[in-house]
Amino acid sequence: MLTITKEAANLFTALKVAEGAPDDAGIRILSRDVANGSGEVAVGFAISDDPAPDDEEFEQEGLRIFVEDALVETLEGSILDVRYASEGPELVWR
Repeated sequence: MLTITKEAANLFTALKVAEGAPDDAGIRILSRDVANGSGEVAVGFAISDDPAPDDEEFEQEGLRIFVEDALVETLEGSILDVRYASEGPELVWR
């Protein structure tokens, strides 16, 4: 299973508040094609009220998480964390 650290959950929660999302809204983790034609896939995030029909749904650190079905196996065992850079906080996979 994917693990979301407390710091990452706090960052997503702050984003939800800034966007005016409902308290029970979740974060959807989804795949996006990289525009350079390489066939690579990037991982994106979106605030969502509900999961898509095939999403895996779970809760960590008080945050609802929806993982697109196509990413479940790829992200198995991954940790989503926050790194503090000079430009501000950024999400990183560990």
